[in-house]
Amino acid sequence: MPAEETAEGTAGPAAGADAVRTGGRWDRDDPRLDRAAGALVGAAAAAGIVGAPADAVAELTGPGGGSAPARLGRVITAALRALDDPAAAPAFSGAEETAWALALRRTAADGAVPGPDGTAPSTPMGASWRAAAHTPVPALDPARGRFPCAQYVDAVWRAAAAAGDLAAMYAGALAGARWGVSGVPVAAQRRVADTAEPRDLVVRAVLLARGADPDQWPERSTHHTGTVDCVHTPFSVAHPHDPGVVLGNLEFLRSDHDLDAVVTLNRLGPEDVCVRVPARDRVEMWLADREGVNPNLHFVLDQAAGAVAALRAEGRRVLLHCAAGQSRTPAVAAHYAARSRGVPVVRALREIITAVGGHLDTPGLARAAAALNGVDLPDPAADLFPDGLPPRRGRTPVA
Repeated sequence: MPAEETAEGTAGPAAGADAVRTGGRWDRDDPRLDRAAGALVGAAAAAGIVGAPADAVAELTGPGGGSAPARLGRVITAALRALDDPAAAPAFSGAEETAWALALRRTAADGAVPGPDGTAPSTPMGASWRAAAHTPVPALDPARGRFPCAQYVDAVWRAAAAAGDLAAMYAGALAGARWGVSGVPVAAQRRVADTAEPRDLVVRAVLLARGADPDQWPERSTHHTGTVDCVHTPFSVAHPHDPGVVLGNLEFLRSDHDLDAVVTLNRLGPEDVCVRVPARDRVEMWLADREGVNPNLHFVLDQAAGAVAALRAEGRRVLLHCAAGQSRTPAVAAHYAARSRGVPVVRALREIITAVGGHLDTPGLARAAAALNGVDLPDPAADLFPDGLPPRRGRTPVA
């Protein structure tokens, strides 16, 4: 079984951990960062999922106040701060609040919700804790659209049924910390963008958990990966099966263009954000171009393709891009072609990898795109290109 499937099927504490050990500095693909971001974004997204009053997200994410959502925001902040420092563990005057905050902290650190303790089942904290801990986890079945992280939405609704909208937001934080922001549905995140940009919440959570580091994402002013011209030279090409979708790289994102929606598959620095596009039409996916570090790989590819489809249905011209436009982009573009344009996924992968001058250095991406369409692709390079891979774009180092 591929590493991504193992991680996605268990969502366990060690998902991808061996791939991100970097000594004292946090690796950008450390799963704790995904989970920390999931706690804050998950709480906000839960409000939209259950139809909580519109001001709930503003109060949760705002500078403070005495409302119940604002209180939740303070508890999340305290729970996430300095995630790897035991001395920073939160403590509140109330025993229930302290117990819940410690549970959130452990979930973000370890990827598993501890058993409910010290809370009453009828309170928002108690109901949310039980929902996040006890709601069943679906088995991974990509071809049928079943993903373990769907437990996030189920837990939110279970908490809402038990104790109302506030409980749903608390459950969104706990379940979001379990599955990561990569496990929070894009549609819910786009609703959050009407009040607070999900990107800003991700950045806030990452900095709380990891601490400041201006040389790393997300603080680094621009964020490129690699030193070859496939990254640093603007590139774009029309999607072979939908001219309203442009496939490109990060450098193209920075250039002038007439696109009105963006689906981003790589990490962006502050100056990389396409601010001329409304926040609701800017989708940033948590997806790494590395084997074994994407705990919700199939879900993320499916959500990214779904975001492209939704934006196209709204009449938008969409840029789909990653850093180089050669690996993550063709995987998502091929799944979009299969699910929304009726193109066989193997054909779509062949055509799009060739069109972008792509590669299969991270074969799990193509394998997952195929699995979402019921196709087994054990060796993507051999299965897709038995006569050899097509020419690869831009391998010349940039001075």
